[in-house]
Amino acid sequence: MYMGNLSYWNDKFEARGQELMQPEGRLVSDMHFLPKSGTVLDLACGDGRNTVFLASHGYKVTAVDFSDIAIERLCRFASEKQLDISVLQKNLCAEESYLNFGEFDLIVINHYRLENNYYPILERHLKKGGVLWVNGFYEVPKGNPDIKDKDMIAPIDFHGLKGSTCENKTIYEIGMRKFIRYIWRKVS
Repeated sequence: MYMGNLSYWNDKFEARGQELMQPEGRLVSDMHFLPKSGTVLDLACGDGRNTVFLASHGYKVTAVDFSDIAIERLCRFASEKQLDISVLQKNLCAEESYLNFGEFDLIVINHYRLENNYYPILERHLKKGGVLWVNGFYEVPKGNPDIKDKDMIAPIDFHGLKGSTCENKTIYEIGMRKFIRYIWRKVS
């Protein structure tokens, strides 16, 4: 369970304003690392800030989250912007959720620590030459009791990636918070 259960996340999305948040700044600045076009799988997409950004840049996006409130909001934002986005409601803590995704040029995981045993499964859904972009907390931020050590992205998370190489790893700060971002490319 990452930073809360379904009720926690539904309440969190319900409390958000009517506007879509800006896309993740690191994703925006990393566009030059990503495929110029193609298919995207956005895991733990929330209400779609990165999904909508990528779809508006011409990518064909499949967005996945377990919060029904987040999914409702994402569908509304996509409709308002007249974007065709495939949306799936799945629990990413269940292995069967990773079946039948298809293959993608880009997989995005932002602010979600995927269980490390799912990375090899996910890697099979990445096309050769495709990019896995993972961004999340590097240190537990002070003053936020919802984020724990178990939520930190760690090098061990990626040990199961046998057909991909890490092309870029960046540790960065926003205010008092430290984050880490990995870019993996599937080579075989």
